[in-house]
Amino acid sequence: MFPWQRTNLDRLKAKSWRHRPVPNACESVPTMLIHDELRLLEFLSEAYFQGDGVIVDAGCFLGGSTLALASGLRKNLARRGIAESRLIHSYDLFQIEDWTRGSYFPVEATAGDDTRPIFDRNIAAYAPLIEVHQGDITKSPMIGAPIEILFIDVAKHWTVCDWITENFFPQLIPGKSIVVQQDYLYHHWNAWLHITMEYYSANFEMLCDTKFNSVVFRYIRAFDPGEIRPALVETLSMGNKIALMDRAALRFSGKQREWLRASKEHYIAMVGHGG
Repeated sequence: MFPWQRTNLDRLKAKSWRHRPVPNACESVPTMLIHDELRLLEFLSEAYFQGDGVIVDAGCFLGGSTLALASGLRKNLARRGIAESRLIHSYDLFQIEDWTRGSYFPVEATAGDDTRPIFDRNIAAYAPLIEVHQGDITKSPMIGAPIEILFIDVAKHWTVCDWITENFFPQLIPGKSIVVQQDYLYHHWNAWLHITMEYYSANFEMLCDTKFNSVVFRYIRAFDPGEIRPALVETLSMGNKIALMDRAALRFSGKQREWLRASKEHYIAMVGHGG
């Protein structure tokens, strides 16, 4: 690892990004991300990203994560004298969900309506940096490039989580790539993230978290041929999944551990004991 890489990795672990201002680009855009997540994403694209791969923004909603990443990337490229190109790949269904009516959208809005025009307006100033992929991510074609930063906020079901593992994880760069699991520290949901990251814990180093929501991992060891298990969460025995969820919870303490344990109970209730 080069000295500049070690310095930025140490800054990432030390959470120096928490002292940054919230990116100006995100100020007027509705987002479900907390301020520390926006700070983190801008830091990653500005200070950590070196152009050895692309940035995947998987679950961009109305553009909050996209703008944080694009803001940092623009500064990064300008500092290094590199021309702008579409290095950020943003994925979303771009559809109004029923539960967002009355909060992020007018109560009279219709579930399923297209939000892409709103997203496009929000990110217009940074459009030269962004390749947009609209629709079901599991039906999307492969990027065909290494992934240096992978932000995951779309894995709301274990089948999507498994698809991301099978299709994006092989494109990670050993010793460099950063994976941000945005829903990892959530009060009672998304235990499949815990199962996945714990199953592959020998391949990843946990670096830091944003207290709520996001946990940051570095890809440290390349997968051996055939090591990535197809449909991992879908096919693993419940006994193995429970052991992985318990092990993941022990990496945390206090309220964070409680969230992971609550997620385990919620998952077991969802799928039953025989999964």
